[in-house]
Amino acid sequence: MSQIKLAPNASGTGIFTLESPNSNTNRTLTLPDATGTIITTAGGAAISGTTGTFTGLVDISAAGAGQIQFPATQNASSNANTLDDYEEGDWTPTDASGAGLTLTVNGAQYVKIGRMVYGWFWITYPSTANGNYAEVGGLPFAVAGGNTNGGAFVGYTTYATAGFSGYLIYTTTRISLAIPNNAPTNANLSGKEMRMQFFYVV
Repeated sequence: MSQIKLAPNASGTGIFTLESPNSNTNRTLTLPDATGTIITTAGGAAISGTTGTFTGLVDISAAGAGQIQFPATQNASSNANTLDDYEEGDWTPTDASGAGLTLTVNGAQYVKIGRMVYGWFWITYPSTANGNYAEVGGLPFAVAGGNTNGGAFVGYTTYATAGFSGYLIYTTTRISLAIPNNAPTNANLSGKEMRMQFFYVV
C-alpha cells in the first residue's frame, strides 16, 4: 500500500492546516504519480505540472488577476481547440522594393493570437524618383503559404489615388501595396504619408 508522508520544515515556525470542508459527502484528493509542486503561492495562484484539466469555470476576474502568460517561444499545438500563443509588441517597417529607401517610421505595432496576426504601421516615404513597385517589409512573422495571405487597408494617406490597399505576400514578411488594377511605385509615394492596418495567418 502507498503511503503519504507529511514532512515538516526544520526552519519554519508556522502551522500548516489541512481543513475538511463543511460537507456530509466523502471527498478524495488524488495526487499525481510524479514529483512536482501542486501549489507554490498563497491562495493557489501558481500550479505547476505538465497537464491540467478543468471541468468548470476558470475564473481569473479577481483584482490583480486576469492575466495568462505564454512562453517567449511558441509551443505550437496541432489541436484546433488549443490556444497556444499570444504576443504583442513593436516592429520596424522597411522598404522591401529593392530600392534601399529609408522610411520614416512614426509607429508600428502588432498583436498575435494563435496563428492570427493583426497590426498597423504609420510611415512616410522619402523623396524619390525610383520606379520600383512599392513594398513594405519587416513584418513580425512570416505569412503562411497557400491562399492564407490576409489583407491590408489604408486608414489615412496623403497619396490621392482612391482604393489604396495592400496584400500580404505568402511565405514572406512583406506587404505589396496596391491601387485598383495597378500598383503604386516608390515615385508615386514620394514624400507621402501612409497609415495602414493589416491581418494575416502564420
